[in-house]
Amino acid sequence: MTRLAQGAITVRKMARTGRFYEEFEVGATYQHHWGRTLAEAECHLFTTWTQNANPLYFNREYARSLGHPTCPANPLLVMNVVFGMTVEDLSEQALAHLGYWSMRFHKPVYPGQTLYAESVVLDKRPSESKDDRGIVHVRTTGKNELGAVVITYERKILVKTKAAYAGELDRTAPPGLRLPEPAPADGLGAAR
Repeated sequence: MTRLAQGAITVRKMARTGRFYEEFEVGATYQHHWGRTLAEAECHLFTTWTQNANPLYFNREYARSLGHPTCPANPLLVMNVVFGMTVEDLSEQALAHLGYWSMRFHKPVYPGQTLYAESVVLDKRPSESKDDRGIVHVRTTGKNELGAVVITYERKILVKTKAAYAGELDRTAPPGLRLPEPAPADGLGAAR
């Protein structure tokens, strides 16, 4: 929504991203967008903000004494960055995240490395309790800029069906947002 001169309002259509249940196919692979380079500062901040007391993630000399060239990124930061890259393709139309399985950290990630992600659809099935949703099971792989696998995990997502939520495709405002009434033609817009 954009307010123009003299109180006129234009409404824009909301961009829809993500897939509905019907748009997932078992065996399909999604290369997730962009990639993300981790900075040393964010690695240290993540460890501090999550109150992780393991010096491996914030003490360079300690990390070197264990054979690392510098402090590795906290694995939960790596997981969250990789997960975040998958949202637009996998769970933007989700109703719920149903959990993780088989999470494995294959190699350390260091500041300055760039992460990429891809996911494959392992299975999908309609919900047994409600016909407006289905469950999609995916395996996500995170790789560094050299193509080395750094993390793998599976997750299940409760996703909307397109048939039940088709009305959302033409929505111009988020659910629950009430658009303001247009201003009077005189442009004053204030109650007298």
